[in-house]
Amino acid sequence: MTDRVTSRRTLLKAGGGSLLVAGLGLGAPAVRAAESGFAWSRAAAEALVGRQFWLNHPEHRALQITVEAVETSRIAPEGAEARQFSVVFSAAALPAIKAGSYEIENEATGRQLVFLQPAARQGARMTLRADFNLHA
Repeated sequence: MTDRVTSRRTLLKAGGGSLLVAGLGLGAPAVRAAESGFAWSRAAAEALVGRQFWLNHPEHRALQITVEAVETSRIAPEGAEARQFSVVFSAAALPAIKAGSYEIENEATGRQLVFLQPAARQGARMTLRADFNLHA
Protein backbone atom coordinates (compact mmCIF):
# COMPACT_ATOMS: atom_id res chain seq x y z
CA MET A 1 0.00 0.00 0.00
CA THR A 2 2.85 2.41 0.80
CA ASP A 3 4.41 1.89 -2.64
CA ARG A 4 1.09 2.65 -4.30
CA VAL A 5 0.64 5.87 -2.31
CA THR A 6 4.19 6.91 -3.06
CA SER A 7 3.79 6.33 -6.77
CA ARG A 8 0.58 8.39 -6.85
CA ARG A 9 2.29 11.15 -4.91
CA THR A 10 5.13 11.06 -7.41
CA LEU A 11 2.63 11.37 -10.28
CA LEU A 12 1.00 14.36 -8.62
CA LYS A 13 4.35 16.10 -8.40
CA ALA A 14 5.16 15.42 -12.04
CA GLY A 15 3.64 17.99 -14.40
CA GLY A 16 2.81 15.53 -17.16
CA GLY A 17 1.32 13.06 -14.71
CA SER A 18 -1.23 15.50 -13.39
CA LEU A 19 -3.53 14.93 -16.36
CA LEU A 20 -3.43 11.19 -15.79
CA VAL A 21 -4.30 11.51 -12.12
CA ALA A 22 -7.21 13.76 -13.02
CA GLY A 23 -9.09 10.79 -14.40
CA LEU A 24 -7.89 10.45 -17.95
CA GLY A 25 -6.76 6.86 -17.56
CA LEU A 26 -4.30 6.41 -14.72
CA GLY A 27 -1.47 4.32 -16.07
CA ALA A 28 -2.44 4.77 -19.73
CA PRO A 29 -0.31 7.08 -21.86
CA ALA A 30 -2.00 10.27 -23.03
CA VAL A 31 -3.01 10.30 -26.69
CA ARG A 32 -1.35 12.98 -28.77
CA ALA A 33 -3.51 14.94 -31.21
CA ALA A 34 -1.88 13.32 -34.25
CA GLU A 35 -2.62 9.85 -32.87
CA SER A 36 -6.26 10.66 -32.12
CA GLY A 37 -6.93 11.73 -35.72
CA PHE A 38 -8.53 14.97 -34.48
CA ALA A 39 -8.08 18.16 -36.51
CA TRP A 40 -9.50 21.53 -35.52
CA SER A 41 -12.24 22.94 -37.72
CA ARG A 42 -15.33 24.95 -36.89
CA ALA A 43 -17.54 21.86 -37.24
CA ALA A 44 -15.22 19.78 -35.04
CA ALA A 45 -15.19 22.56 -32.42
CA GLU A 46 -19.00 22.86 -32.47
CA ALA A 47 -19.26 19.12 -31.80
CA LEU A 48 -17.27 19.69 -28.58
CA VAL A 49 -19.68 22.24 -27.03
CA GLY A 50 -20.50 21.05 -23.51
CA ARG A 51 -17.51 18.69 -23.37
CA GLN A 52 -14.96 18.88 -20.57
CA PHE A 53 -11.21 19.17 -21.02
CA TRP A 54 -8.29 19.09 -18.63
CA LEU A 55 -5.86 21.99 -18.83
CA ASN A 56 -2.31 21.22 -17.69
CA HIS A 57 -1.38 24.33 -15.71
CA PRO A 58 2.32 24.67 -14.82
CA GLU A 59 1.58 25.80 -11.26
CA HIS A 60 -1.84 24.35 -10.44
CA ARG A 61 -1.65 21.03 -12.29
CA ALA A 62 -4.85 19.73 -13.95
CA LEU A 63 -7.72 22.23 -14.13
CA GLN A 64 -11.10 21.39 -15.60
CA ILE A 65 -12.43 23.59 -18.41
CA THR A 66 -15.58 23.22 -20.53
CA VAL A 67 -16.29 24.25 -24.14
CA GLU A 68 -19.14 26.76 -23.90
CA ALA A 69 -19.47 28.05 -27.46
CA VAL A 70 -17.90 28.50 -30.88
CA GLU A 71 -18.05 32.04 -32.25
CA THR A 72 -17.26 33.77 -35.49
CA SER A 73 -13.86 35.35 -35.08
CA ARG A 74 -13.74 39.07 -34.44
CA ILE A 75 -10.33 39.25 -36.09
CA ALA A 76 -11.36 37.96 -39.53
CA PRO A 77 -10.63 40.61 -42.18
CA GLU A 78 -13.18 41.19 -44.95
CA GLY A 79 -12.72 38.79 -47.86
CA ALA A 80 -10.22 36.61 -45.97
CA GLU A 81 -9.37 33.30 -47.57
CA ALA A 82 -9.14 31.67 -44.18
CA ARG A 83 -11.59 30.00 -41.84
CA GLN A 84 -11.47 31.87 -38.55
CA PHE A 85 -13.38 31.10 -35.37
CA SER A 86 -13.00 31.28 -31.61
CA VAL A 87 -13.66 28.50 -29.11
CA VAL A 88 -14.93 29.81 -25.78
CA PHE A 89 -14.13 27.76 -22.68
CA SER A 90 -15.35 28.32 -19.12
CA ALA A 91 -13.29 27.62 -16.02
CA ALA A 92 -13.27 28.41 -12.34
CA ALA A 93 -12.12 32.00 -11.81
CA LEU A 94 -9.59 30.82 -9.23
CA PRO A 95 -6.85 29.90 -9.73
CA ALA A 96 -6.57 32.48 -12.49
CA ILE A 97 -5.52 31.26 -15.91
CA LYS A 98 -3.38 33.89 -17.60
CA ALA A 99 -2.96 34.32 -21.34
CA GLY A 100 -0.57 31.74 -22.71
CA SER A 101 -0.10 28.41 -24.43
CA TYR A 102 -1.45 25.42 -22.53
CA GLU A 103 -1.84 21.72 -23.15
CA ILE A 104 -5.49 20.74 -23.03
CA GLU A 105 -6.75 17.17 -23.21
CA ASN A 106 -9.98 15.38 -23.94
CA GLU A 107 -10.66 11.78 -24.94
CA ALA A 108 -12.01 12.89 -28.35
CA THR A 109 -9.20 15.29 -29.26
CA GLY A 110 -6.17 13.86 -27.53
CA ARG A 111 -3.63 16.33 -26.17
CA GLN A 112 -3.55 19.72 -27.91
CA LEU A 113 -1.43 22.82 -27.43
CA VAL A 114 -3.61 25.95 -27.67
CA PHE A 115 -3.19 29.62 -26.85
CA LEU A 116 -5.85 30.71 -24.35
CA GLN A 117 -6.72 34.28 -23.51
CA PRO A 118 -8.93 35.33 -20.58
CA ALA A 119 -12.11 36.91 -21.94
CA ALA A 120 -14.53 37.74 -19.11
CA ARG A 121 -15.18 37.00 -15.47
CA GLN A 122 -18.69 36.13 -14.33
CA GLY A 123 -18.75 35.64 -10.57
CA ALA A 124 -16.94 32.41 -9.69
CA ARG A 125 -16.42 31.53 -13.39
CA MET A 126 -14.30 32.99 -16.15
CA THR A 127 -14.28 32.52 -19.88
CA LEU A 128 -11.21 31.80 -21.97
CA ARG A 129 -10.95 32.25 -25.71
CA ALA A 130 -8.88 30.23 -28.20
CA ASP A 131 -8.71 31.83 -31.64
CA PHE A 132 -8.18 29.67 -34.74
CA ASN A 133 -7.11 30.87 -38.18
CA LEU A 134 -7.13 27.97 -40.65
CA HIS A 135 -6.08 28.58 -44.24
CA ALA A 136 -8.73 27.64 -46.80
